[in-house]
Amino acid sequence: MASRDALSAAVGAVLFLKLTVKDRQRLFKDFNGEWSEVSHFTRQALTSKAAAETLSTHFLKNIGVLHTALEPHLYLSGGAPTVADVTCYFALIAAFSSFPDEYKWAVANASRWFDMMQHTISSLAPPPEFASRVQLVPFNHNLPDVLPVAADLPPIKGRAMGGGSPPAVSAARDVAPAATSTEEAPKKEKKEKKEKKEKAPAPPAPAEAASQSDISKLDIRVGLITSVERHPEAEKLYVEKVDLGEGSLRTVVSGLVEYIPPEGLLNKKVLLLCNLKPAKMRNIESQAMVLAASNDDKSVVELLAPPDQCAIGERVSFEGYPGEPWPPNALSKKKVWEAVQPDLITDDNCVAMWKGVPFTTTCGVCKVATIKKGSIK
Repeated sequence: MASRDALSAAVGAVLFLKLTVKDRQRLFKDFNGEWSEVSHFTRQALTSKAAAETLSTHFLKNIGVLHTALEPHLYLSGGAPTVADVTCYFALIAAFSSFPDEYKWAVANASRWFDMMQHTISSLAPPPEFASRVQLVPFNHNLPDVLPVAADLPPIKGRAMGGGSPPAVSAARDVAPAATSTEEAPKKEKKEKKEKKEKAPAPPAPAEAASQSDISKLDIRVGLITSVERHPEAEKLYVEKVDLGEGSLRTVVSGLVEYIPPEGLLNKKVLLLCNLKPAKMRNIESQAMVLAASNDDKSVVELLAPPDQCAIGERVSFEGYPGEPWPPNALSKKKVWEAVQPDLITDDNCVAMWKGVPFTTTCGVCKVATIKKGSIK
């Protein structure tokens, strides 16, 4: 049976929240119509099926803790629904919608609980904003004799995503023939010029480099804007000082004057692209770029924001696409940012995405305030 601490940690993980002791107390009390609490605790929960599919291993791992806790219980904390039951039900609709049968069978107790919740949630009189999110997720009750083990199941992110980078195995297969040809070339030249020592050609790029996705070459980090001033030589530019946890502040020049007032920037946590080559903008060197989203006609611009609890300096990740950021010169030479930027958008829930993969931190996903289907740059 899962301990209360383990269960609380798993609940926080599926909500993408760092729960305090007080939060846990609020969650594990009997539910008596506290829909404002449900709204509060689901404020960062994923509602996109595609995003949940991309984070399938994250969800399966933490739902596995719920599965263990639910083995002797009808609800997460016993015989009656708690705030946590209602909150987790809504937070997990996207995940269970994305799960194939094998995933659902591997967490059978949690699947039984979720199926019960979706058929009884109407009795709790959800307000319109929650009632509209209820959707019946199908469950295959013809369970196999031996249930799948969650730890043995592969991620499902690749089934619905197209256009991503090829897997490492494919990249290695593509690179291997090049290695063979470069080994044969010196042998032929040696026969032609026996008296002259031939210089070996440059080796091919390693498989790791070939398989690394462009998105993982970007160094996108959480920063805190500590000061905002107007550029002395350009009326449409701000000059900001940003703390990235590096010991010294970076200077950033951004063209946000027409869209965001100074107070909308000061003391805000934002996302910055940190491995662009420094560039002078009207005689002031900008050492990073603040990321923002705009609507179709570019009349509204909003900052990409990490969850409030995120640590300054944390690097944003994209599940399934690991890799170390490239140095600025290499990033510029290969035009990596130019290749990635057209695929950066916000989804219907204002979550920042790259090809269906959310901008993710250890505290949850990154969002904008109101812009849906916006372009990020």
